[in-house]
Amino acid sequence: MTDYRKLALRYLKLGKRRSIVTGIGVMITVIVIYAALNYGYSYILHQRQEVRKTADYEIVFLSDDTEKLSQVAADDRVVRAYTGRYVVEEDVFADEEQTADTRIYDNALYVNIRHPYRMYSVMEKMKADYGVDAELNWELSSLYIQDTDGLQAVALLVILLITYIFAIFAVGMLRNAIKMFVLEQIKDYGILRCIGATKGQLHQIIYCMGAIIEIAGIAAGVLAGTGVSMLLGFAVGIDAGFHIQPVIPILIAYLGDLYFVMQECSKLVITISPVSAVRGEYRIKKEKIRVRGNGLMGRLFGIEGAYARKSVLRNSGRFAKTVFTVMISITACIICLSSWDMIHATIRNTSEMYGRYMAEDGTAASIYYDVEKIQGNENLSADTIKDTASRYYITEAKLIYRITDNLVDPEEYYGKLDPDYKEQTNYGNYLGQRLQEWRDRDKTEYRADDDVEYKKAFSSQQCSMVGIEGCDQNDLDELARFVKSGTAELSEDGILVVNGGSTLDYAWSGDERLTLYDPAKHFKSYDFQLGDKIRLIDYKEYNKRYHAAYEQMVAESIVLRPEISTDSEYQSEVRGTKEGRKTYYEQYVIAEQIRQELIEEGRYRTYTVQGILDFGDQLMPNEGCIYMKREAFFDLSGYDEQDVTGVKYAIDLNLIPAEAFNELNLKNAADDVTDVVYGVLYVRNMIRYVLAFVIFAFALSSVNIINSIEGSIHMRRKEFAQLRVIGMSRKRLIHTVMLEGVMTTVISNLLGFLFGTIFTIYLYVYISMVLYVKPTVSWWAFGVGLIVSAFVICGSIYVPLRELPKDIVDDLKLEE
Repeated sequence: MTDYRKLALRYLKLGKRRSIVTGIGVMITVIVIYAALNYGYSYILHQRQEVRKTADYEIVFLSDDTEKLSQVAADDRVVRAYTGRYVVEEDVFADEEQTADTRIYDNALYVNIRHPYRMYSVMEKMKADYGVDAELNWELSSLYIQDTDGLQAVALLVILLITYIFAIFAVGMLRNAIKMFVLEQIKDYGILRCIGATKGQLHQIIYCMGAIIEIAGIAAGVLAGTGVSMLLGFAVGIDAGFHIQPVIPILIAYLGDLYFVMQECSKLVITISPVSAVRGEYRIKKEKIRVRGNGLMGRLFGIEGAYARKSVLRNSGRFAKTVFTVMISITACIICLSSWDMIHATIRNTSEMYGRYMAEDGTAASIYYDVEKIQGNENLSADTIKDTASRYYITEAKLIYRITDNLVDPEEYYGKLDPDYKEQTNYGNYLGQRLQEWRDRDKTEYRADDDVEYKKAFSSQQCSMVGIEGCDQNDLDELARFVKSGTAELSEDGILVVNGGSTLDYAWSGDERLTLYDPAKHFKSYDFQLGDKIRLIDYKEYNKRYHAAYEQMVAESIVLRPEISTDSEYQSEVRGTKEGRKTYYEQYVIAEQIRQELIEEGRYRTYTVQGILDFGDQLMPNEGCIYMKREAFFDLSGYDEQDVTGVKYAIDLNLIPAEAFNELNLKNAADDVTDVVYGVLYVRNMIRYVLAFVIFAFALSSVNIINSIEGSIHMRRKEFAQLRVIGMSRKRLIHTVMLEGVMTTVISNLLGFLFGTIFTIYLYVYISMVLYVKPTVSWWAFGVGLIVSAFVICGSIYVPLRELPKDIVDDLKLEE
């Protein structure tokens, strides 16, 4: 007999459980890598089809010489060509203005070539051959990895590298499993050597064992991975069926690494003499016998614990490897889960900071910017609001009714500003300066060329503006949570005003911990008292008179500067009054004149402060804001339910993907929410991926641990038989050996807890540079790590022990 490879299948059958467990480990790695590669490849094919629907060409050749283009079309490298118009535009920036240098080719040649994966090199060669210019279909060429020379090779190397990383996990499990097979069958290999088997033939047996398990795992993984990728493709509308191309790098990486690993395993056989192998002398460890005490295990569990401790220390190398593997996994899990808790705490704090309606779109109506202009915004169309509200992370959408009205006396509102708010916040400082300018408007010394009437009018307009929001009962119930005095049950002339809340718009003093996203800080912003009176201009009449006067002013305006349009300069037309004031300035003069007329006529409404709000940790509106009942709002503004000025959305931050905020482009009433939330969600997603990889790595290392422990139990069968001969019961034997697993589990978990906590603290330092987070250690992760590791280690000991034969005679005959 010269072909011993059939023995490989026999050995695998003898160790059926280990073979299946190892094959499953290989399958898991292949599922992950094949599903990712197959989905990515399917996505690229789908995108190619989509691009070709609108631009089905690979290269466009540009020349005014039609004869040269005809020669290009007749080239063997071209399979299809057609002519058409092509516009080349190059942006030119001059004096902060953008212009375009445009050239049009009426007879450009659009071509498809025989080898699209070489379109870049073909284009460059044909440009040199025919002396014409050319451009790639860049959107399509990127899908063929054709942006630059050599990029295709780099991409393939990256794919192979990623695949090889997964192969290391898979083949590492095989190494451990095959080593166990070799050690168990070492006597057989010695006999084969004695009857004439060569080292090469023994190597073939070992390689066949590894190849059978790995190929079976790869086949099962590809089959399951195809199903996974099809499900992913179905979710996004892509046909992601089986493709052979992603299998190729898997076979190269896995089988290539397998060869070298099996060479290493075969050294266990070919480096031992046949006689030594038959005698089992490889198991004898040449070392001085050490006398060890009972230790802590002996004190806790008696003689069983002492024996378990001595058994572990007898093979300290394997024990250290197992402890290290489990410790690394637990450490990584604690780091990830603690970071996860930090991020979720930050998400919870962010939700509290931005309130129920985290994002909104729209703006307040005013005499300068009416409802019709606001509703011209595409984001406020009924279809857009319906589409946005239907997204799974939007829990509620609510319409906003908001105007900017003018005060009769700015002192009634802005005169209540808190000194600290004015000094320590940018917006408070701005309001304080604006109020002071209004107070000093009649005492200010103006320059000779100043338009004094406009400056006074502009100051009065800016200082008297205040935001008004009409609230339905649900809005008032939401605001009732922040009422510090008074009530949210308003009468027709009752209003709610804001006395405080948090803001991000404050001057950093150095006392707070600086991050890229600073925490909100609470301020008392105003000093309103219950019963205070605030007078507001009759907005309905104000709006009517202003628009009539503004349209008349525009109709009577003259051209102050004509439109200038040259190759190097463009200036729009400027119109103004006969007196020479620009219409932009005149509108403020008109608005202030009408405001004064309405005050003199008594055309204003008086409202009473019936509730005072303090938003606490929640951000307060940057602009001054007065809340009143919806009916009173409609009566003041003259609007009705159709005159919506915006929409606000309640968002579940635990569901929303990071990129959604960029898609929505929404802002909160108090602050731009996008940057803060994007940073939080980006870190959350990163931790998700890392945690998934840690769980994946732990699953694979668990397969190694199971195989190693099972092989060790099998090799100690004679030892167990001897213990039973001297009187140890089967139940007590299982208890004794299980204590070895307990020892391994406890030590690895203690080390994992220690290092996990230490590294979590260091990671917190880095995360806190980006986000405002509180240090959090995920104590519940300790319990998860303990339970999972105990299940893997103790379970892999208990199962093979339960299957030890009741007849111990055969085990006593085993070579030691």
